[in-house]
This record gives sequence, structure tokens and C-alpha cells, in this order.
Amino acid sequence: MILVTGATGSVGREVVRLLHKDGYRVRALSRHPEKSNFPVGVEMVAGDLLKPESLSAALDGVEKVFWMLPLAADFNFPRIARQSGVRHIVLLSAATAEIGVENAIARLHLNAEQAVRESGTSWTFLRPSGFMTDVFRWKDSIRSEGVVQIPFGDLSIPVIDSRDTAAVAAKALSSDGQEGKVYMLTGPESLTRRQQAAIIGKVLGREIEFESIPDDLARKHLLRHMPAEMVEALFDLSNQGQKFSEVLPTVEEVTGQPPRTFQQWVTDHAEAFL
Repeated sequence: MILVTGATGSVGREVVRLLHKDGYRVRALSRHPEKSNFPVGVEMVAGDLLKPESLSAALDGVEKVFWMLPLAADFNFPRIARQSGVRHIVLLSAATAEIGVENAIARLHLNAEQAVRESGTSWTFLRPSGFMTDVFRWKDSIRSEGVVQIPFGDLSIPVIDSRDTAAVAAKALSSDGQEGKVYMLTGPESLTRRQQAAIIGKVLGREIEFESIPDDLARKHLLRHMPAEMVEALFDLSNQGQKFSEVLPTVEEVTGQPPRTFQQWVTDHAEAFL
């Protein structure tokens, strides 16, 4: 049995679909299983990663887990999973872990990786560069004003389609020889956010105006919604963005299929921006 946490998210849902399609026994963990709408044959179970007492049924008979760290991080899950008999954990980490513990965002992912290592299970870590789904945050302003206003507009990152991240996760959960692997995952091209906005406009057949918010204004805005150390971590990541700009062949090496382009992703999700 394979347990997928974060099963209603863009990555987790696709991991469930791929494993189920290939005939594996899959259990999907959700706080609201009645809203999940998974195919017949996928076992749904209610549970909350932040409430360990709710996980005993979810972990019963499970050998492998896809672990997506919740925003309010709780690093006890790997230990609980191991005590329940889990042998292998595939963790959705992030490329930012490369920077080191001085950065608050990187530290969050490194702490999760360390918790998995210390649990005694075998493991595989996935470190995507960034997700194409992040641009869903722009949909309201694109719909209403035809404009994107965000900071770090000229930072170039090879963002990845969640479906390609999920394909690597499914391989790591279903094939041998995945123990101790750290997969750095990217899309097939490095794009700035300005370029991403232009591609959205091309697919929609309309011009999208792009405005890069100056750093000082961006910092003031972010501080209203995020802890100061996380805001400074974001600016630190933007200043070191060149470390994450390289396009890597990992997705195709692991899955046998090239990763989807950003234009492909926008075409598949164009309705969200109309």
C-alpha cells in the first residue's frame, strides 16, 4: 500500500492518478475526503498531518509514503510513519534547500529532509525549482485588468509542471533503486516572470501588461502578510536566483518523457485566466 499525503493538491492528486492507473494500491490522505472525487479503487482516508492521533488508520499497512510537508510544518510525521511500518518516504522538498540553513525557507525543507533521514526509513528527495502553478496567483488581475504586478520580475527560473514532478514521484514510489536519491527537477526552459506573462498573453490571444514591483514596495507589502524572516528569505533567494536557473535533464532521465513547456501548461489551464 502507498499513502499519498497532500492528495488534493496539484502534485499529490497526479501522484494518486498515476499510481492508480498503473495498478498500485493507493490510499489518499485528506482532511476532507468527501470532497476529493478520486477514481473508484483509490482508498480515501481522513486525517491531518498536524494531528498525529488522526493518522493511525491512514498508515495501517502502508509500506511507502509520498510526503508533502504542510505549511505549518510538523517534522514528527516521518518518525510516526516508521513506527507504523513504513519502509520508504518520498519527500517533496525544494531546490532552495541547496542554499543552506541560514535561509528560513531553505531551513524548512532541510529540516524536513533531516527528519526523514533520522526516522530510519529509506528515502528519495524531490527538489523542484519552482512550480508553474504559482502563476494561478495572477489569474484575478489578468481577468479583470489584463495586468501582472509582482516583484522579482526578471528572475529567471526553469519552473516545472506539477504533473512532471508527480511523474518522478510516482517512479520513486513504484520502482527499485530509488533509495538515497536526491532529484533536482526543472522544466525545459528558464523563464522570467515577465516572459511567463507574455506567454500567457500569447495563449489567450490578448496583451498582458507586466509591472515589476520595486523591492522596497514589495518588502513593505510582504511584511504585512509574512514573518520578517520569511520575507528576507525570499529576497535572499531572488539575489541568488542564478543558482536555480540551470535547466536539468532529470525528469526525462527518470520518467523517459521530456518535461512539459510553460506554454503547454498555460494552454492546458487557459480557462483559469479567462
